[in-house]
Amino acid sequence: MRRYQKIIVAIFLISALIGIAWATENIAQSNSDTVGEVLKLIKMYYYNGSSVDFEKLQDAAINAIISNLGSHFTYYFSPSEASEFNIQTSSQYGGIGTEVTYNATRNAIEVISPMYGSPAERAGIKSGDLIMSIDGTSVKSLGYVNAVNALRGTPGSTVTIVLYRPSDNATMTLKITRAKIELKTVKYTTFEASSVKIGYIRITNFSETTASDFNKAFASLLNDHIQALILDLRDNPGGLFTAALDVASQFLPKGKLIITMRDKNGDEYPFFSYGGLDPKIPVVVLVNNGSASSSEIVSAALRDNHVGVLVGERTFGKAAVQTEFKLSNGGLLLLVTDHYFTPNGQDINLKGIEPDYVVSAGATPTQNESYKALIQSVVMSTQSMAQIDFSDPQVQKAIEILFGEVKEGITFPKDLK
Repeated sequence: MRRYQKIIVAIFLISALIGIAWATENIAQSNSDTVGEVLKLIKMYYYNGSSVDFEKLQDAAINAIISNLGSHFTYYFSPSEASEFNIQTSSQYGGIGTEVTYNATRNAIEVISPMYGSPAERAGIKSGDLIMSIDGTSVKSLGYVNAVNALRGTPGSTVTIVLYRPSDNATMTLKITRAKIELKTVKYTTFEASSVKIGYIRITNFSETTASDFNKAFASLLNDHIQALILDLRDNPGGLFTAALDVASQFLPKGKLIITMRDKNGDEYPFFSYGGLDPKIPVVVLVNNGSASSSEIVSAALRDNHVGVLVGERTFGKAAVQTEFKLSNGGLLLLVTDHYFTPNGQDINLKGIEPDYVVSAGATPTQNESYKALIQSVVMSTQSMAQIDFSDPQVQKAIEILFGEVKEGITFPKDLK
């Protein structure tokens, strides 16, 4: 099955390349000739007493085209920006540790999520925050990639940002000390709640090492005889599609549908489970607005295949497939070429996934006396590779659900299980 999946991916990529080559040729012979004609006339006749930066004009023209697409996830990077953009997720660098996107409406960097344990998280930066300026220069003036680069720097150095938080309508200035960012994407531990042994795995990003690290963590927890699992995907912005397939496969029998990729012509490319540990234990997946892309693929696969339930807040809503194209001028185009659809056929792009149990981060912790006693019983549990906040209402709800499933025989709602 894994070999079949790779063949499907290869066919899809080849089809995409053929399609883009055809489109590029036809565009070059039509509309783009007009753009080239204007630039040529400027070069031949325009006079204002100074030289014209034609690379800047070309970049501006391309950016105007991209802007008018109205796509939230299509970007153009100039040649100088492209070299800085291509940082592999497995590398180490000095920075504040945020996963971001560009908010064109506000001319700001929008925080998808702070990385776990990063300077940004310690400074209190949250999903949805907007970085308006960096060291006194507005993001609008810097441009997206230059602004991202300005956040990076030597570990130990400081950067000052002006942050706007839409949820509070508040602006704040933060001085943050950069650190060496190492993407350790999988952390795990176990705890007991009134004799029910529960495993906890947090995935902070889907990188090249995530699948193998997750498989080791999950196998270790199962060998430790856990009876239920909390999979924490909150503030996980996504990452590699293949890593998401591998993680989801560990929960599903071989051949179960994980996701379907659909292009503009309606052609579909389904991706199925490779088969894995398939533990058949109750699973709760924690999600919030910072859960995006690959996190949503895993969440939907477990929910739609009736393996687990989702607890938390509506997810980010990024089901757009970004294909990377290197341009002849040395620039880079990230173009949305497809959408992901969940096993139930849902297009979640810009909509997100509504959890089965909606619990806001600021919700009041449980008042049920029996469950209050249950929560109290886990506070003194030994922590190892991951830290769990047992006062977190979303974590409490997950424990309530799992305890009810294992100890009291309370099953998930029929429409979920």
